[in-house]
Amino acid sequence: MENTTFTQAMETFVQTYARSVDTCDIDLAKSLWKQDGAIFFIHPSGCDHSFSEVAQHFYLDTMDARFSKRELVPKNLRCAQYGDTAVLEFEWDFYATARKDGSVVHTQGRESQVLVREDEGWKIVHIHYSPLPEP
Repeated sequence: MENTTFTQAMETFVQTYARSVDTCDIDLAKSLWKQDGAIFFIHPSGCDHSFSEVAQHFYLDTMDARFSKRELVPKNLRCAQYGDTAVLEFEWDFYATARKDGSVVHTQGRESQVLVREDEGWKIVHIHYSPLPEP
């Protein structure tokens, strides 16, 4: 049986995560990520293991430095709850404008996230994203 309250909460969470990418808002991103203990962010350029690494490498060095405009559009969310742990999977379209030459960028990918529930709400402890495979 699907828990619609949980699913709606996860949809809202993913939209907030997308907004943090669109705006490169480090404070918003910080509110989404677990701040103590180990985290894991696996992406095509490498791995990050703390929020400070995620903030620097993903938000600032990649998203902000490379793109003057960003829009991450999540779709096809699937989620499951295991007590105070949630597992999310979704696909996304990423639309952007390259900072270096103003060219239009469109990529597609998929992402999994693992969240833990804390007193302040759900926090990301793991993300793995990759491009969609070629057809």
